[in-house]
Amino acid sequence: MVRVGMKTATTIEKVCQVFRAFHGGTSLGLTQIAALTGLLKSDVHRILKSLQQFGFIEQDGERGRYRLGLELLELGHLVHQRLRLSEVARPVLRQLAESAGGVANLATLDLIESKIVFIEQIGTLGTGQSPWRIGERVEYPHATAVGKALMAHIDPGMIKIVLGPKGLVRRTHHTITNEAALENDLRCTRERGYATDFEEALEGGSCIGAPVRDYTRRVVAAVSVSMETHKLANIGERNVAALVMSAATKISSMLGGTVRPTPIPISSSRLRSQADGAAPPRESKGRKLGVAG
Repeated sequence: MVRVGMKTATTIEKVCQVFRAFHGGTSLGLTQIAALTGLLKSDVHRILKSLQQFGFIEQDGERGRYRLGLELLELGHLVHQRLRLSEVARPVLRQLAESAGGVANLATLDLIESKIVFIEQIGTLGTGQSPWRIGERVEYPHATAVGKALMAHIDPGMIKIVLGPKGLVRRTHHTITNEAALENDLRCTRERGYATDFEEALEGGSCIGAPVRDYTRRVVAAVSVSMETHKLANIGERNVAALVMSAATKISSMLGGTVRPTPIPISSSRLRSQADGAAPPRESKGRKLGVAG
């Protein structure tokens, strides 16, 4: 019995074989590739022409030989950047998690799939916090601080693509489900330098995130710290935001970026009280924490 989709899977396997053939040389002729892969020359020719259309394969006009295209270099650069990003960010995330007493997260925008992906998480999860697997796609970026921090700095036309076909899905009664409200929230994110998620993704949990820039000043990732809402209220939004923005600045500097966030004074007494386990003073009752956008 032939499985549905077997032909497609077989074609993909042949494409992978063609790519692997280039381990044996940087420039190969059609006959060489067919010999190295064991595929029919007609199949190899068809695959090469298709890959050429997308820039994954290039052909020497004079000699007719094939070589890997620059589009693969761009993809390889994205993978390398993501690996390096996790490596350089890890000690900063650890320090952020310890200083804030929460869970530090790092996410980036996958330009191929147009999805926001978590690539690092450090800290002990508590109630009101979601465990993210490394490599997991965020299905509701409008309800997360890292999602907003990244969407605030991409082309407006990309936002709907990143949100996906489901759009502004409601996660809690605090989730933004209106386009105008989301635009306003992203504008505030750009102006103050950090994004907020006050129980928008999960009841009882809140998060603050900030963008990370590379040497071109392009936003390539977002760092955040999440914790129970009552804990964030005790420490204070501005105090947590200052820690997150400082972490984002450190990671950006390691990537060659220069970021000058709006300075936010930190109340050391609140952080000290939180670290000692004492109950620090609460936010003013006039400030309703838990509603965003």
